[in-house]
Amino acid sequence: MKEKLFAYIFSLKDLYRKNSKVANNAILLLLIFLFAFNPFGGAYATSVSNQEFFTYHIKDLAKYLANDCDMNEEGYYLATGTYEKQKDGELFGAAKGRNLIMIQMESFQNMMIGADYYGQEITPFLNDFIKDDSTIYFDNFYSQIGSGNTSDAELAANNSLFGSIESYSYQLFENNYFRGLPWLLRDQGYTASVMHGYNKEFWNRQNIYPALGFDNFYGDTEFKSDNIDGIGGGRIVGISDRAFFKQAIDYMKEQKEPYYNFLITLSTHNPFGLPGELSEIKLKKEDQNMVGHYYDSIHYADKCLGEFIEGLKKEGLYDNSIIVMYGDHFGLSKADPNVDTLVSKWLEHEYTYDNMANVPLIIHIPGEEVNQTVSISGGQVDIMPTVAYLLGMENLDTIYLGQNLLTAKEGFVPLQIHMIKGSFIKDDTVFEMSRDGVFSNSKAWNRKTGEPMDIEGLEEDYLKAKEKIELSHFYLYNNVLKLALQDGKDIDKIISKLNNRVKVPKTLKFMYINSSDSKGIDHLAEFLKENPKKFVMISSDNLVETLNVFADRYSGKKGEVGDIKEIDSKTNQGFENMKSRIIPLMQDTTNYSKVEYLGYENIMILPDFQNHTVKEIKDFISDNKPYGIVINIDNGLWQKEFAENAGLSKVYAYSEEGIRWIDKLNLKANRVYGVVE
Repeated sequence: MKEKLFAYIFSLKDLYRKNSKVANNAILLLLIFLFAFNPFGGAYATSVSNQEFFTYHIKDLAKYLANDCDMNEEGYYLATGTYEKQKDGELFGAAKGRNLIMIQMESFQNMMIGADYYGQEITPFLNDFIKDDSTIYFDNFYSQIGSGNTSDAELAANNSLFGSIESYSYQLFENNYFRGLPWLLRDQGYTASVMHGYNKEFWNRQNIYPALGFDNFYGDTEFKSDNIDGIGGGRIVGISDRAFFKQAIDYMKEQKEPYYNFLITLSTHNPFGLPGELSEIKLKKEDQNMVGHYYDSIHYADKCLGEFIEGLKKEGLYDNSIIVMYGDHFGLSKADPNVDTLVSKWLEHEYTYDNMANVPLIIHIPGEEVNQTVSISGGQVDIMPTVAYLLGMENLDTIYLGQNLLTAKEGFVPLQIHMIKGSFIKDDTVFEMSRDGVFSNSKAWNRKTGEPMDIEGLEEDYLKAKEKIELSHFYLYNNVLKLALQDGKDIDKIISKLNNRVKVPKTLKFMYINSSDSKGIDHLAEFLKENPKKFVMISSDNLVETLNVFADRYSGKKGEVGDIKEIDSKTNQGFENMKSRIIPLMQDTTNYSKVEYLGYENIMILPDFQNHTVKEIKDFISDNKPYGIVINIDNGLWQKEFAENAGLSKVYAYSEEGIRWIDKLNLKANRVYGVVE
């Protein structure tokens, strides 16, 4: 492809520098405010202060920068440190000293609770269970997974962190240092075990569970499968829930108290196969499909849960336990048009993304009169602080991004998948960020009525939701807990480590490649391998697909996401090096988040001035902080004014040799242009 493009490519570092002294490094700003001001408060401040984490000059610098950029501490609410302020409720310690049994229920959506299929109760056991005097039911609760699906739900529940959208977190962060619920309970004398009747290597569980703090992993080598043909679905077929729960009780009887057992069910996995002898929901002929089979499999899972509770009672394991149940993620995808139509018909209203993400959270404390339905919005990152509160933990000396739902005044649930990053649910308000990244094109609605809501006044919450996801990303990708708590590094050393990156040079090579261009993709890889210090800017008609093909070909990973059978570490290391030197140039903002999710940091955009206002583009830049922008100033003085007002003083310009840095910006010039090959 050959086209003439009149453009300046401006480094956004200069744009940030004009508006804020901290603009040179957005992550640095986040780190300074997190660790110097500690708007989160108590526990983390105490633990890192003991490592001499706070240095007077960083505090002074943060104070100086705050005065300049008017950062509001409330922008970091609902995070580390809130627990100590929220634990003085009437249920604090209601389950102190008890065994913890937490069940992650496969593909279990909240819309199944209390529902029926032509008079047939789908969840008769749970319907009664949530009415029990000893049960707390959270009906406005949501899955907060990333690309790791079930495994990300585990990470969120046990560590109060969001999984990565780039790839599954259990593989990406296998060597990280964690301090979540298993470790916190082990400090109090508990043993921590996982029980899951499937292949231990799936999602890389076998390798990461020790780092997460689990002493034992009872998997496919411990559980004896009953080999029921047709149960579950697809490649994910294993032990039935009935056999799994029965054997889990047998293992629990052998354990020393107090213990934490984390159980992961399997039988309701997509596409929800259930052999005839286990099927009890009588489906109409027209409902003999995935949706009807889902109802049937959930009914079976509900029955198995009831049998499990009865088994605990029979074996004397019930009275001294606290039992937590929650769904890991949706079972029925709105993205499937047929499923969307069928579920909307059954619900008698549009099947929305919040319906899809809504999963149940049920907490049962035998013998305690605690029955209530909690309707503030909550998500899986809130499980750890909520359970810690019921267990009577005085503090959480770790990082976490959730809150105690039993004392919080309002809920806040950031989302990052299906609804893109920045979307959130705040009690009865659902906000879906526009996929083009422009806030004014977003929408909101009331979750109860479905009625549209004005998005005016929601931008601050959008930024908060986005910041929480990015903060989790920052913690995990930089292994901050290890640096701070295990290695004892102070803020200067951490910042030095994080800033030890190759700077983009003054010259760049430009390539235009599509996903079907095998030779072009190979040429990209060959160039980066042969020129280990050079950077390449690439653009494409289908940039996301092109980057995915590049990863499939050169990442060194064999297998599908969730079932990576082999990773060539040396090849993968080389791929990550190549990826760090690729600068994606997006022709619009539509898929910006998707490119970000693939792990690319230095993204440039070509703003669409025809379809977006200058204010919308400036807001996008301010909210998303791309590495650079391209502006066509050939025949538009107003675009020159945009560049001038933004304070852009350094320029990349196209030439036949590639892309080079221009030391002086002359906005009075009629044009600067080159030919893009």
